[in-house]
Formats: sequence, structure tokens, C-alpha cells
Amino acid sequence: MEQQTQFTISRNLQLTLIPTTYFKIEFRITSMATVRKALPEDFEKTYPLLEKLNNTTLKRIDWEKLFKNPWNNLEEHCGYVLIEADKIVGFMGTLFNSRKSQGQNYNFCNVTSWIVEKEYRNQSFLLLLPLLSLKKYNITIFSPSEATYLASKKLGFQDFETHKRLITPIPTIKGFFEDCSIENKNTSIEKSLDKNYLKIFLDHQSSNCAHLLITTKFGTLYMIATRVKKKNVPVAQIHFISDLNIFSKSINIIKLKIFFKLKVFLLLIDERFVKGMDIPCSIPLKLPFPRVLKSGSLNGENIDSLYSELIILNL
Repeated sequence: MEQQTQFTISRNLQLTLIPTTYFKIEFRITSMATVRKALPEDFEKTYPLLEKLNNTTLKRIDWEKLFKNPWNNLEEHCGYVLIEADKIVGFMGTLFNSRKSQGQNYNFCNVTSWIVEKEYRNQSFLLLLPLLSLKKYNITIFSPSEATYLASKKLGFQDFETHKRLITPIPTIKGFFEDCSIENKNTSIEKSLDKNYLKIFLDHQSSNCAHLLITTKFGTLYMIATRVKKKNVPVAQIHFISDLNIFSKSINIIKLKIFFKLKVFLLLIDERFVKGMDIPCSIPLKLPFPRVLKSGSLNGENIDSLYSELIILNL
């Protein structure tokens, strides 16, 4: 069998030498796509690619929201596109935002999606490389696929969540002896929040969120949740809790009030937030793939799922 030796002598030109009793020189033109920042006006050309994700719950108007990030005051772009001959053959979405934690501002980049046409999969890594240049950002991935997860680990990302906690509506005896009130009218909530929580509240007004101000005998907390369906069952997915200590002490009555207020049958919350809490009638659920983070200063305890595609796409 002839042994072939290949040399790439330019980006698009490959030289193949086949040693035998004579030299056979073969020129092959190979296609190499390029990467640039994705802009809002790229949606029309990117949407056919997003349709191939086959998510039946998401419509065109939903995907378009990723290109109109309501929180983006840091960067003008919304991700990166892989282009070949003026055709978008790959896309990686990003959402940028700034948050204050413990008196300090932190910049975040949340990776929302990663899809590449089949014939260009060998160039998928090109979309990941720009993430390495985002030195001033804490980069999160909340809903990775297997490919995204494996690639992120090679880039130094760390797991920060592996499970969710599923909380059922089954009442407890203790819950019947407690009480709390829940305010879900935005006008009343807005008047009660301090400037840090008020910013979060205002930033998420354009999203399909439930804002709850919960008052118990231990104090008042602010919660943000979304109402989603899991296997056709209405579920409240909790994204933010201002005071986990109050939540822990009053969980038995809070969960019952939320079930009635939001008309749901289950609650979901990331396991790291309820670790060590005594929550009767709840079970941990393993995520398909861990949520990951690349940061030089933060860990999973400092990260919530606000300002993410989980809220924009109501996942």
C-alpha cells in the first residue's frame, strides 16, 4: 500500500506526496472557516442553524432574544460565529453582565449555546478559543451538552454544580404551625428593595420571571423564579434567593405558599444552595452534565442563574 505524506503549505492548499517509483503530486483545496464576533444583525443567518437543535419548546422569537441581550452593557456582541463563504456554519452564544457581590463588581460571560454544521465539526474548537481571551470575565456554562462539557474541561473550566434539588408539595406537620406572606405584585416589591436588589429586579422586568417578596417570622427575603414545564408538569425553578438563612428556617411553609401562588406542583433549586438544609420530601436530581465555571476569584457559592439563558429562554 502506498504511503502518503501530507503537507499543509497554506490555509487552503494541501500538498500530498505519494512515494513510489515516481512522484505523484496532488493538490487538494481544503475549506477553513473563520471566526468573528456575532452581532444582533446576524440572527437571520444564524437562525437556520439554531433550528437544528430541535428544541420544540423554543420558537424563532425565543432564539432571537439571545441576540438582544437586555443586560448587555459591557460588550456589543452576543457571541461568536463560524463563517465560510459568507455563510454562518457555527455559533456560540454569550450573555455579558456585571454583578456586585460582597461590595465588589464582577463581570460575567455566560455561554448560552454551541452548534456547528456537521461538515465543520472538526473546526468547532475555533469558537471556543475567543473565550480564552476574556481575562476580565468569570465565564459560566449552565446547560452544557456533552461536547460543550468535555471541551470546557480541556480549557480549564471547573464543575460548580452536579445536582438540582426537587422539592415536593407534600406538607409537613411543622409547616402547619408556621406562617408567611408572599407579595408578588411588582409595584409593591419595587418599593421595598434596596438599591442592589432593585437593580436585579429592574434588569429582569423584561423576562418571564416571578418576583416574590416573602415575609416570615425570621425576616424577609427576595426570590426570583421562573415557571417552567418538566415533562408537562408545572414547576417553579428558583434562580435567586436573597437570604438563604431565612429560607432554610421557613422552607416548610414557604414551599406550600409558592405552590399555591405560582400554581405549580414542584420546586427546583440548585443543590449547592440547600446543602445541609433539612428539607422533608425532597430528592437530589443529577444534572445531565455538570455546570461549569472558569474564574480566578469566584466559586460556585457566588454564582446564581440570573442573567442567563435559563431565564431568557425559560428553560
